[in-house]
Formats: sequence, structure tokens, C-alpha cells
Amino acid sequence: MLMQNYVESFQNAIERTDALAGGMSNYPLKIDPSFDIDMALVVAEIAKEFSEFLPHTAMPPGECFQIARELSYIFLNLGIRHTITIGDVELTDGFYVGLTVDKLVQKLTCGHQPGLMDSLPAGKSVEVHAWITLENGVVIDASILPSLHRRNSNPKEVLSFEDAVYFTGKPNTPVIRHVPMVTGFVYHQRVLTAFRGGQWYEEYALMMARLDLLRLTSNLKS
Repeated sequence: MLMQNYVESFQNAIERTDALAGGMSNYPLKIDPSFDIDMALVVAEIAKEFSEFLPHTAMPPGECFQIARELSYIFLNLGIRHTITIGDVELTDGFYVGLTVDKLVQKLTCGHQPGLMDSLPAGKSVEVHAWITLENGVVIDASILPSLHRRNSNPKEVLSFEDAVYFTGKPNTPVIRHVPMVTGFVYHQRVLTAFRGGQWYEEYALMMARLDLLRLTSNLKS
């Protein structure tokens, strides 16, 4: 039931994004829950890659977009279709950022408002959360658990890279469900216009098109 509800909400998020952006900046990811993805392999690969450029998992708040970017490159290398997803997360004690669809749509409609990010010109953002949705509907989020762990005033130790990766159905976590509101790069391009990820947009589109072509030719041969 949890997966079914997420898939329905995700489809609504795609349609909402297309209505806002005219079908641009949004890969039309079609969810197939029966598509088999080895989650143990995925988590191990994420942990391996992250351990090579991060000293630990105690990341500062607000890094979800950068973490989603790194996840995207991992999935591109693994040949797994996916898309960035923006919204909120329901926790055992409430919502993570307290975002509503109306508030997000209003921000996207207004577009870029001048501000600063890391001392560079950027759009003023609203409190949102970003994660990755895989082609089988599974959520991959490598920033929510470290962020929640950091909220503990005296955490005994940082999470291991494996434990820091949340995925749909992961047991013993404070995460109840992710709530998708928009998908793709529409938030980056309309609000965070100076977000340091322009190359990501281009490489993502090219690599996803290549994955589609490889899948197509493979099906034709079979």
C-alpha cells in the first residue's frame, strides 16, 4: 500500500511539474514496481562512492540537493533510470520541513528571487527536501537520516555510510513516507538559477537518453 500511494503521488507530481513547466526539464519516468533492483548492491555502491569524497556522514543541513546530484551520477553509472524529486517527508513526530503543495507552486510560479548561496548569487529558496526516485518507485535518500541524526543534541556517533542511506521500506527509521510534489529540474531552474549543477542537467539528459536507447535496442534484439 505504501508503494502504491507513493506511485500515485509521484505521478501527480510529474503532471503538476509538466503543467508548471510546459513539459520541459522533466524526464517522463514511468514507474514499474515489478522492475528488480538489487538494493543491497545499490546501498553498497552509494556507501563506497560517498566514503571516497566525504570524511563522514555528519553533513550540515541544506545539503540535500548536492547529495541528490551525487546519487544521480551513481545511478547513471549503474544504468538505473531515476529522477530527482522535490517535496517533504512525513516523520514519526511530524513533517521534516512543513512544505505544502500550494506554497511550492507559488514559489515556482513567482520564479527566481535574488539571494545568496555560499556567497554566490542564487535564488531565495523555500524549505524543501530533495531525493531520488528510482524506476521501480523506490525512494533513495542519503541526507534525511544523517540530518535527523544530527538533530540529536548529543549523538553518540555518526552514522556509517551504509546506515545513512534511506530507501523505501528500510526498517527502524523515523521516516514514515516521502511526499513528492514536483519532479525533475524545474525547481533548480526556476528558483535556484545559480545552483552549481548546470552540467548535471545536460549530462543527466544525455545519459538517460542513452539508457533509453540501450534498453530499446536490447528489447529489439531479444
